[in-house]
Amino acid sequence: MSDYSNPTLARLDERLARIPAPHRYSRLDGAGFEEFLAQPGAALVLFAEDPQRVPETWDLAVILADILKSVAQPVRVALLPPEVAVPTGRRYGVSLWPTLVGLRDGGYVGSIEGMMDWEVFRRRLEQLLEAPARRPPGVGIPVQTANAPHACH
Repeated sequence: MSDYSNPTLARLDERLARIPAPHRYSRLDGAGFEEFLAQPGAALVLFAEDPQRVPETWDLAVILADILKSVAQPVRVALLPPEVAVPTGRRYGVSLWPTLVGLRDGGYVGSIEGMMDWEVFRRRLEQLLEAPARRPPGVGIPVQTANAPHACH
């Protein structure tokens, strides 16, 4: 677990710690994220940016805590602070902050990037919690086969 010397991140952590039961909340660091992945079940990870730089991070934390009050299935929820979220985000194709990444049994199920209207977010979260695990999106680097003819699309 990280000890947040940044008071804004500490307050964000306090808000997320109010996530109701049966859900479990964790504040993660790099090693903690790998341990979190290894646990079974549904999980949501908030890939956060400092709320002073990206105020939507506050909004996402508040909405997430409120919407989870109506979610019956237990979901593990975690905050990944910026110093870990940025490099780890590449692994999941995160390109917009904040992003909520959905996982199940360690596998990627999808993400919700940025902020949106409450009802749209609620529907997207429901879909995320029901989605099957799949391959995380790539980082967008084109791959070419050696000695292959170059063709235009």
